[in-house]
Amino acid sequence: MKRAVLFAFFSTASVLGMLWLSSFGTVNYSLSEIFGIFLGDSSGPASSIYVNLRLPRLLVAFLIGSGLAVGGNGLQLTLKNPLADPYIIGISAGASFGAVLSLFLRDVGRISLNMNLLAFVFALFSSFLTYAISRRGGRIPITTLVLSGVIVSFLFNAAVTFLVVFAWRNVITLHFWSLGSLSGVTWDDFLKLLPVIVLQYALFTIIRRRMIIMAAGEEHAMTVGVHPERIKFLVFFTVSIVSAIAVSTAGLIGFVGLVIPHMVRLAFGTDSKLNLPATAIFGGLFLVVCDTIARTLFQPTELPIGAVTALVGAPVFIYLLRSREVANDG
Repeated sequence: MKRAVLFAFFSTASVLGMLWLSSFGTVNYSLSEIFGIFLGDSSGPASSIYVNLRLPRLLVAFLIGSGLAVGGNGLQLTLKNPLADPYIIGISAGASFGAVLSLFLRDVGRISLNMNLLAFVFALFSSFLTYAISRRGGRIPITTLVLSGVIVSFLFNAAVTFLVVFAWRNVITLHFWSLGSLSGVTWDDFLKLLPVIVLQYALFTIIRRRMIIMAAGEEHAMTVGVHPERIKFLVFFTVSIVSAIAVSTAGLIGFVGLVIPHMVRLAFGTDSKLNLPATAIFGGLFLVVCDTIARTLFQPTELPIGAVTALVGAPVFIYLLRSREVANDG
C-alpha cells in the first residue's frame, strides 16, 4: 500500500515536473501560459514555438528515456547482471554505427538504405556479439560482461570515427552521434518512437514473470517451463529495436538503462508490480531533466545530452561495480 501511494505521488509529481521543466529555455513560459496553450486559449509565435519545438522535444526525451530504462531493466533481469545496459554492453554503439553507415552510403556511395533498419541490424549483432564473448560455461560473469561491452563499443566507435573523419569529414556529425542531442526533433520523431516504446513495455509486462524466474537461475526456470534462450532472444531483439530508433533520433545517450532500474529497485523492489511502470516513468523523467540541463545551463550554447547523463551515470556505474566486487570477494 505504501509503495502504491509512493508511486502515485511520484507519477503525478513527474507529470507536473515535466510541464514545469518545459517552461525553461530561450523563450520562458509561465505554467499558466502552458496550461493556456494546452486549453487552446493562447496563440501567436510563443505558442507556436512551444507546440512545434518545445513540446515534441519534451515528449521525445520522455519516450527515449523510458525505452532505454525499460530495456536496461529487462537486460538486467535476463542476464542476472545489474550492470547490463544498452550503452554499456555495446548495443547503442552498434546502432550508432548502423545509423552513420546509412548516412555514409547515401552521401558517398549514393546507396539509399533505411537508417533505422541498419541501426537495428548492427544493434542486434553487437548485442549477440557481447553475449557470445562474455558467456562462460553457461554463466555471464559481471566483469566479463562489462569488458566485452567495452570491447564491442570500442570496435563500433572506431568504425564510426573512421567513416566520419576519413571518408565523410563531417566532425559535427561525429559529435552528434558520439554524445547525443535532442535538438531538432519533431512530431514525426515522436510518432516514430511511440509505437515501439509502447510495444516494448507491453512485451516486457507479458514476459516479466518469466524474466524474474530466470533471475533466480536458468536451471530452475527450465524446470517450471520457462525457455531462457527464447526469453533472452526476445529481450535482445526488442532492446535492439528501441536502441536503434533512439540512436537514429538522438545519437548515443548512455547510462539511462543503468541508473534508473537500480534506483527503482531500491524504492519498489524487483518483484513489485510497480517496478516496470516506475522504471518507465522515472526513465522518461530522468532524460527530460538531463535535456533541460543540457539546453538551458549555458544557453544559447547547448550541451550534449549524453555528457549530462554520463555525469550522473558514471558514478553510479562505479559504485555498482565496486559493490559487486566487494560482494564477490566476501
